[in-house]
Amino acid sequence: MHSKKAKIFNSSAECDSQKKQLATIKGDSVRLKTSEKGAERAHASYRESLRKRHYDVIGSLGSGSYSKVKLARSLKKDPELVAIKIVNRQKAPQDFLQRFLHRELEIWPKLDHPHIIKFCRSFEEAEHVYIVLEYASNGDMLRYVQNYGSIPEKRNKRLIRQLSEGISYLHNQDISHRDLKLENLLLDNYDNIKITDFGFSKYDPHGLLSHTYCGSKSYAAPEILIGEPYDTRKADIWAMGAVVYIMSTGKMPFNENNGIKKIIQEEEKLNFPWPKFQLSEDCENLIKYLFTFEPVDRPTINEVLCSKWLQISK
Repeated sequence: MHSKKAKIFNSSAECDSQKKQLATIKGDSVRLKTSEKGAERAHASYRESLRKRHYDVIGSLGSGSYSKVKLARSLKKDPELVAIKIVNRQKAPQDFLQRFLHRELEIWPKLDHPHIIKFCRSFEEAEHVYIVLEYASNGDMLRYVQNYGSIPEKRNKRLIRQLSEGISYLHNQDISHRDLKLENLLLDNYDNIKITDFGFSKYDPHGLLSHTYCGSKSYAAPEILIGEPYDTRKADIWAMGAVVYIMSTGKMPFNENNGIKKIIQEEEKLNFPWPKFQLSEDCENLIKYLFTFEPVDRPTINEVLCSKWLQISK
């Protein structure tokens, strides 16, 4: 592997930093950013734009540097409650608008799977882009783990199988997500997993290696941190390893307060306190399998689904 350092397009611009996650994974809930007074004029503007299209904003679900997500009631169509992502084009960098937002609006509408948030519609008005999405009423997995800790294995197995089926659907259509993390896994009112946020997703029918180093450092595969061209599907598999580890243990797998070199060393050694977690052997083996250091040896999503831990009991 090369020693070239990766410049990662970190999605923390759209969510709370991973440092906060490490500090609060069992502590205080991440507080949603509140709007400042200077945004009051825009506040009225987006409400009026949505009301014209028969959406009544009734709450806030989250916000970032150049977007916010609102809970709204549809006055004309089912489903009645929707989540609306509002992107401010004046605040967003051109690179984000031209590459990532464009890609999200191109790929997401084509997806149809029970474990992927449904894309309802999108439209533009003035400086805003509006993306209307399925609403998942039970929030995201990060907040769930922060509030309740690790997930009992029987329930966790069900959730991870749902995640794997969603990723399998994407990979079998030559799409990789490239930003899998707990904040991008939502729970519906039946506590089913729903994958969301396709800003970093990529359609690649030829399986070419990517040179865009994106996603979140805590979930990034070693080849991304090193700065090598990488297989986007195998990078998704590594990120799944981080997701399964956190949901199983209530802990972050790697300390991102360390420099990239130390994180890579941690990723290679996988020196986890397994006895402390009291996981089944099959669950522990799956985590190790997902965390295969060399991407060429890392499993495909179909091999993950065939793992012993994820087999459906008869």
